[in-house]
Amino acid sequence: MTPRASLGDRALGQLVDGLIVLGLFFFVGMLLADRFGGMTAQGFELTGLPALILFGILGAVMLAYFIVCEALFGVTLGKVVAEIRVTTEDGRPIGFRASLIRNLMRLVDGLAGYLVAAFSVILTSRGLRLGDLAAGTIVTRREAGRATRAGALAAALVVAIGGIVGGFASRSSPPAPGTPREGAPLAATLARSVTADHQPVEPTTTFSPEDPSINVAFKVTNVPPGSRLKAVWTAVDIGDAAPPNLELDESVLVVTGSAPGTFRLSRGPRPWPAGDYRVDLYLDDELVTTLAYKVSR
Repeated sequence: MTPRASLGDRALGQLVDGLIVLGLFFFVGMLLADRFGGMTAQGFELTGLPALILFGILGAVMLAYFIVCEALFGVTLGKVVAEIRVTTEDGRPIGFRASLIRNLMRLVDGLAGYLVAAFSVILTSRGLRLGDLAAGTIVTRREAGRATRAGALAAALVVAIGGIVGGFASRSSPPAPGTPREGAPLAATLARSVTADHQPVEPTTTFSPEDPSINVAFKVTNVPPGSRLKAVWTAVDIGDAAPPNLELDESVLVVTGSAPGTFRLSRGPRPWPAGDYRVDLYLDDELVTTLAYKVSR
């Protein structure tokens, strides 16, 4: 009798296939963030509709990956590494219908980080997750050569690393200070001061501890009437002066149409502590841009 795959075997397969998810997540996420204004200094942050689009694309591509690979070959890259294979009860290929049913059930099996699947494998006498029970499939052990396993792992790593590197490489070059990106609802520039008509004076991302204020000169473009533009100022890392990611201030302006404006964070009686800061700008509670800056002596 062919030995059944253990819970550990399945977990290893999921972990390796997760590398593909990671690469795809970064690549698609960076593309969407560059389009919708969710770039940050460390990567990207998407909320609302852009986040739904990201997870929709991610889910559709990974579902297609599992369905096609298991229907045609009985394995994914992760299953090759884990030396397991999906078959029918009598050892035949499962085909597209069973593969579709099996993988659509991941919506249930994957709840709570695949805990539902784990409990099903443990509690059923034949070690089956709910997707296997619904599709009439089993997962068995099947030895693969060392070179085959190494090749599958290398392929998964290439996808993961390639997705991350490709995502960062796809980032658009930043526009010149004060120049709005085409199609963006907001253009913003850090500056030491701002004119009466909201034009930046001495644009910079490095400020002195003695600067009286940190200013963001912005211009909104074609925003609906009554839109709320919010600035959240954060001290990311200022050493012992404060805990990391301390929110310093928050202010909100009501904006309409296409118009310039200014956000200002004024210094108190003491100099600005040296370190890394950022200001996040939200349009109707959706993050549209993050401006990172430093204070140095």
